[in-house]
Amino acid sequence: MTLSTGNFAATANVHTLTRLKDDSPAWAILRSPLAPAILSILGTVFSGDRQQIEGSELVHAIDLLLTDIREQTDADLPRSAAHYLTEWVKAGWLIRRSPQGQREEIYELSMETLAALDYIQTLAAPTRTVTRSRLATLITSLQSLAADTDPDETTAIARLEEQQAALQARIDRIRERGVEAISDDEAIEKTHEVLGLLGDLPTDFARVRSDIEGIDSNLRRAVVEEELTASEVLENVFRGVDLISDSEAGRAFNGFYELLFDREQGARLDATVEAVLSRDFIDSLSPTDRTQLRHLVGGLEGSAVQVQDSMTSLSRSLRRFVQSREAAAQQALVQSITSAQQLALHVAQHLTTGRHPMDIELELSGFQPRSISTWRLHDPADYRITEEVEDHTVGDIELAAMYERIRASEIDWPELHAAVNDVRTTHPSPSIAYVLGAHPATQGLASVVGLIRLADTYGERGEGTETLPWTSAQGQRLRARFPVWRFTQELPELNTFYRPSTPTKDF
Repeated sequence: MTLSTGNFAATANVHTLTRLKDDSPAWAILRSPLAPAILSILGTVFSGDRQQIEGSELVHAIDLLLTDIREQTDADLPRSAAHYLTEWVKAGWLIRRSPQGQREEIYELSMETLAALDYIQTLAAPTRTVTRSRLATLITSLQSLAADTDPDETTAIARLEEQQAALQARIDRIRERGVEAISDDEAIEKTHEVLGLLGDLPTDFARVRSDIEGIDSNLRRAVVEEELTASEVLENVFRGVDLISDSEAGRAFNGFYELLFDREQGARLDATVEAVLSRDFIDSLSPTDRTQLRHLVGGLEGSAVQVQDSMTSLSRSLRRFVQSREAAAQQALVQSITSAQQLALHVAQHLTTGRHPMDIELELSGFQPRSISTWRLHDPADYRITEEVEDHTVGDIELAAMYERIRASEIDWPELHAAVNDVRTTHPSPSIAYVLGAHPATQGLASVVGLIRLADTYGERGEGTETLPWTSAQGQRLRARFPVWRFTQELPELNTFYRPSTPTKDF
């Protein structure tokens, strides 16, 4: 949006800004009392190449950040991560999508949130705009614009000859004096200029995607409200005209996409990035700046592919919309709603009170009220038990049988601790297989699993693998290959299971 200028434009700008204050999600998030926490959380989670995140992963990440913020700041954030996530989607700060073929919803920052984050970043770390690099970029862009719009053949040839002479003079100077590279300070300044342009791209991509979705929505609305017939849309489709890609936003993005994925330009861009990263001044950049440069091409391609997939999906969806009966059904629904509204207005003009008879019978649905006299009090006797409860006499319990049942449901940790400590008296760092050789697995696989868990706590990983044997409950001898783990620590003694020698009655 561009504000008007001049004395008579002030009032118009007030109305425009007032509308933005009420409708703009970017303005709303900046004036929110929780803006520092919200922008910090969203900027942290959606950082780097993480532009789209699945719902479960996003809830987990926000929950961890909420815990840290509550403990270390005085921010009032009493609700859960899932609650805030729903609120932020409703406020327009996050976009929730349900891609076809995926089980989980995905979330991404809205264009307005990206704009708010960019504004906050300029306040937190303002960049120098009056630099030699930026002025050179401005001059070069203006010269290119003047050259590309000049239809005079003589001027064009003279300009190219001048450039040729300047290049030849530079070649001669290099041959005579060698290459004069710019200083590290100038190189860093140019790098920051590139990174500044790169930082604007996520917001630009989001804006293009929002514009494209708006075009699709407007086309569907025009078809439903019969401002544009479905046959006209179909005629364009059959003639090969893609109304979404052929829009202003679509054409602008397609030019960017084609240039980015041009093989020659892509290879040249990759080589240029590698050359820049090999320069000595790169070590003076921050790790974040180096990472952005290193992933420049991949980040651009990933974001461009997402927008291109969105354009393709919307184009196909629009075609299905006008080809199927969905458009006709939506039109019929809109006509019915409009007709009902017109009838309601007509009736309202002839009604003076709300008790005017209309000779219309309406069948009520749902709960029907009844008189209190028809209610029936609850009588607990209606649910009394008439059958006699069977009386079970006290029986005998054998502790040996109880012991076996306990061993069948739990790992005998005291037995395993004792076995490992016994073997360590003769071998300082026995492996799991060594322990099983001296003390076979009395509980089968459960004993083997228990030794593996103990080795993870009281041992260290060794080299290679070994075979762990045990006998199943059916008497089958089994074995498995597992990485070598050695017990290097003394295991604490545990109270052993009670092993009765004779049965005890009336327990």
